[in-house]
Amino acid sequence: MRNQMNAWLTAIALTLGLTATGQADTLQIRIGAATATDHAPVFVGVERGIFAKHGLDPKVIQYPTGVEMINGLLNDAQDVNVMGSVPFLAGVSNGFPLLLIGHLHGDPTRDNYSDNVSIVAGPNAGVGEGDIGALAGKRIGLPRGSGAEGYALGVLVENGVDPGDVTIVNVKPSELVTALQTGDIDAQAIWEPWGSTAMVQVDGAVRVIQGNCQGCYDPGTILTTKGVVAEKSEQLRRFMVAFAEAQQWVRQNFDAAAEINMRWITGIDEQTMKLAIRASNYDHRMSRMTADMYTAKTIPFLDSQGKLRKTFDPAIAIDAQFYLHAEKTAPEFYADLPEISADIRLQ
Repeated sequence: MRNQMNAWLTAIALTLGLTATGQADTLQIRIGAATATDHAPVFVGVERGIFAKHGLDPKVIQYPTGVEMINGLLNDAQDVNVMGSVPFLAGVSNGFPLLLIGHLHGDPTRDNYSDNVSIVAGPNAGVGEGDIGALAGKRIGLPRGSGAEGYALGVLVENGVDPGDVTIVNVKPSELVTALQTGDIDAQAIWEPWGSTAMVQVDGAVRVIQGNCQGCYDPGTILTTKGVVAEKSEQLRRFMVAFAEAQQWVRQNFDAAAEINMRWITGIDEQTMKLAIRASNYDHRMSRMTADMYTAKTIPFLDSQGKLRKTFDPAIAIDAQFYLHAEKTAPEFYADLPEISADIRLQ
């Protein structure tokens, strides 16, 4: 009788298309991503079937930088983006209907974050490790309008270098290593894996600084729009649970995640990818630090550099409901993360 009941229930599940998590349908989710090491949870979620397990049919659309990704999101090419904070904040400043629903990477317990970005100088730049002052008068290559620009400017200001004393050269991430090799730029500021790639491929390259900008607060973001929240809230709930599982898998399997990354990010050798993937803190949780540090650090700094149309309260562009749903319904995917203290925990 029990075997007959199990067979009957299995037949019903197959008929209804039930997923492993009990959803009765599969929903499409379109994800904007880039050739960045810290986008690994997206690639892992696709290849290991984690999105499918949670009732999602994922489609990944890759862009060179967050600026293009924002345009894609606003033009309904995708439902969510994983990207940096600077294009997000600039977009909100311009009145775009963007919403932050979680972090691609970050640390909800800290008041600064720049772990995944570095400045690498070329062999003839005359810039040593930690010698930020020597960057004055140099040409720094980076993608304009991105988190890499915010990081570079933050590092310069924090170390007493006037940003006006350097020349910023707009270079796509994938072209930075070549520009450094040929001497078209003296240094590059960029996220991983391109910092580690320069260190491996450019003889005599120097990692001037990795992260370590106390005045910087630039966690990765998971973005959507107000329209998507209104129309596709179930997709977003499933996505956030799946993303939490994918992030945990990355945290526990760095080398295997790096191998998956290599199928999505070309031109990077395996050793470099395994090094680069460890530069980020894969934690999508938000806390009061998110809005407070955007307010205290990121927004004032971007405004002082003329990167914002106007200042604003970032709380208007933060919606924590999907992250909180994931944490409540799937606590096992957060069990290996440090606890967020009650005074900064979101409710």
